[in-house]
Amino acid sequence: MSNFIRQTSSNKFKKMMSTSIATSLVLLIGGLVMLFMPGLTNKLIGIVVGLMMLVSGGNMIYKYLKRDGAKLYSFNMIFGIILFVIGLIVILMPYSLSSFVTVCLGLYLIIVGANKITYGVWFKIGNDSAWLITVVIGIMLIFFGIMVIINPFSMLTITKLVGIFLIIISVLDLTDTILLRKRSDEITKIFW
Repeated sequence: MSNFIRQTSSNKFKKMMSTSIATSLVLLIGGLVMLFMPGLTNKLIGIVVGLMMLVSGGNMIYKYLKRDGAKLYSFNMIFGIILFVIGLIVILMPYSLSSFVTVCLGLYLIIVGANKITYGVWFKIGNDSAWLITVVIGIMLIFFGIMVIINPFSMLTITKLVGIFLIIISVLDLTDTILLRKRSDEITKIFW
């Protein structure tokens, strides 16, 4: 019976990782569009960034609801709701100052980074070797988030800046997710 439960949990974890891969690909495409089409209007930038936050927040909430007691996703509801609310605000006020959208993007990176660090801590507790990579990715995302908020990149347009950071986080998240998905059986033994 426990093998059946573990196999079901492993399949559920693989599904969750598939939604994470899809979310990362959406972010990557959005980042590439913004990087190579910097003439987009502020309204469109706000809507795209808001939608990406909604998708990421929804993905985190989904993982929390489908976790079946997995400790790994215990903070996802909090992070997901915060991202979802910020995404709604950005979508509802797309004409807002581009600095507001930049601050929201920075907050998004910090929240995703904090979520990655939480995963890394759980991996460390479970003696899983992926903990260090996950924590490093989380720290990098928080660093990028702080950089976006203080905005030392005055020579870049806001659209290119948003695009670059979306590409970075999507590539980091894809790497981390693919590594975790390959080890889903081991991870479910630890966390379910």
